[in-house]
Amino acid sequence: MADFQEFPKIPRVSRLCTITEKIDGTNGVIFIGEDGEFQAGSKSRWLQPLKGRDNFNFARWAYDHKEDLLKLGPGYHYGEWWGLGIQRGYTMQEKLF
Repeated sequence: MADFQEFPKIPRVSRLCTITEKIDGTNGVIFIGEDGEFQAGSKSRWLQPLKGRDNFNFARWAYDHKEDLLKLGPGYHYGEWWGLGIQRGYTMQEKLF
């Protein structure tokens, strides 16, 4: 099992950058190992698609979409899991990563 790697602090930027709206959801990470190992995590832990060990069903979604997510290639892939039932929800009818 891969060591959990927390989302790093974001450094201050002193160059041209693009600023977007902060989405009010929850942090998610997909880990893909060089050998095809696959794990889903939150901001501070690995998740499992079992009741009580998931984060707004992010792990369940990730494992259900594993084949497509593997196309991202090896590495830690961070994003925001947001939408229906998470934080403000944005009147969404689904969740997105």
